Amino acid sequence: MLAVYVPAEGKTEQTEEFYKTLQDQIDKINKNDYIIVAGDYNSRVGKIPIDRILDTNGEITVNNNGHKLKEFASVNELKITKTFFRHKEIHKMTWSARGYRSIVDYVLTNKKLSSSVKYTSVLRDTMLLQTITY
Repeated sequence: MLAVYVPAEGKTEQTEEFYKTLQDQIDKINKNDYIIVAGDYNSRVGKIPIDRILDTNGEITVNNNGHKLKEFASVNELKITKTFFRHKEIHKMTWSARGYRSIVDYVLTNKKLSSSVKYTSVLRDTMLLQTITY
């Protein structure tokens, strides 16, 4: 399992360096192992589906970090699990400030593990992610 914190939106050089370093780490992992990459991606990925990567249960907004995350997930065939489960808004949003709420935290899994993920949501009022596998 890798825990991540992606630089804030707008920090393009730092974000590029982050994803280069993360890709180096992913490349070191045996592809037959279970892979989980979870954390604060500072990304808003939208809800336009990408087969086996992203589904329609996100939020409408997409930012530059979101495009970068979708590209990373696609290249590495990692499922952005939270977008595959329908939730009430209170169980989706992981960031709130100045009257705005959004989804910026995600759990990504590889194909080997993704079929075991049965649920990913936010613990109500805590903005902490939970993922349940069987």
